[in-house]
Amino acid sequence: MRVPCSSLRTYLLAFVVACWAACPTVAKAQYPSKPISILTSVAPGSPFDLLGRIFAERLRQKLGVPVVLENVTGGQGLIATQRALNASSDGYTLLIASGGLTTSPLVVKNAGYKAEDFVAVAPLGQVPYILFVSSSVQATDVPSLISYMKSNVKNMNSGILMTSHLSMLLSRKFGSIAGGDLTEIGYRGSADMTKALLANDIQLMATTYSVAGPHLASGKIKAIGTVADERTGAMPDLPTFKEKGHPSLVISVWEGLFAKADVPAGVLAKLRAVSQEIVSDPQYLTAMKPTGMEPWTVSFDKLQAAIDQDTERFKRDAEAFKLKLE
Repeated sequence: MRVPCSSLRTYLLAFVVACWAACPTVAKAQYPSKPISILTSVAPGSPFDLLGRIFAERLRQKLGVPVVLENVTGGQGLIATQRALNASSDGYTLLIASGGLTTSPLVVKNAGYKAEDFVAVAPLGQVPYILFVSSSVQATDVPSLISYMKSNVKNMNSGILMTSHLSMLLSRKFGSIAGGDLTEIGYRGSADMTKALLANDIQLMATTYSVAGPHLASGKIKAIGTVADERTGAMPDLPTFKEKGHPSLVISVWEGLFAKADVPAGVLAKLRAVSQEIVSDPQYLTAMKPTGMEPWTVSFDKLQAAIDQDTERFKRDAEAFKLKLE
C-alpha cells in the first residue's frame, strides 16, 4: 500500500521530535547555536557597561557565537528586566544587572517581577563606594565627619542617584547617624552629581573612585571613608566606615550575569562553567582595572546565597527607613 507523502512527512516529523525528546543530551549539545543577547540597564560608557562588554567579548570567544550587549536604559532598570523576563527561557537572552534586580521588587510599586524570576549565573565584578565631601565640609576623616554632620545636618545636601535604591538608603543612614534628615538632591548620573559636589551645590555623595577620585587633586573635594565591607584597591589606605565603628554604613555594589529561573539546567551549567573560566582568567582581571571595577571573589556555588543575603539586609533597612518608590 502506498503511503501519501503528507502522511509520511507527518510520521517522520513525529519520529524526529520523539527521538529529540528522548535524547536530552543532544539538545544540550546544541547550545548555543545562534547569537546571544545580553541586556543591561546601564548607560553606554559607564563602568558597569564597560565591564559588561569585556565579559561579553570573552563569552563570544568561548562559545563561538555572536554575543551582543544591548543597553536598555530607563525605568529604574525595569525596562531591561521586563524584556529579559518576557524573552524565551532558552538561554539566548541574558541580563547583566546589579543589586537593583533583587531590591526593586521590595521598594518599587508594581515592579512587575519577583527576584525569584531570575537565577544568578556569574559574579562579574564589584566596586566599593567611597564617601566624598566638598571642601566646605570641615572634616578629613570618619570621626570628624560624623561630628561635623551632627552640628550641621540641617544645612547639608546629599547627592543621590535617582536610579539607585542603595544611594538613597545610604543617604538616609548618614542622616540617621547625624541625628537629622539630610536634604536629598537627585541626579540621573554620577557625572552630574560630581559636578554638583565640585560646585558645592551638594556637600556629600557616595560613588566610585573612577568617577570622583580624579578630582581629588583639585582640592575641591575630599575622600572621607569607604562605605563597603572592605577597603578599595583604588585607595587602600582609606579606612572603611565599618572599621571606624559604623557597621551600618556599608553597601554592596556588584555586577552579575543572570538568566531566567526556568532556563534549562544544561544551559545554565554550561553558562556557569564558561563564565567561571572567564572571570578567573588573569587577562579578564587585568582588563577590568581601567573600568574601576574590582574582582568579586564570591565562589560560584555560593553566589546565589550571597545575593540573597544582600537582599535580606536591604529589606530590613528599607523597612526601617520606610523606603518606597513609585
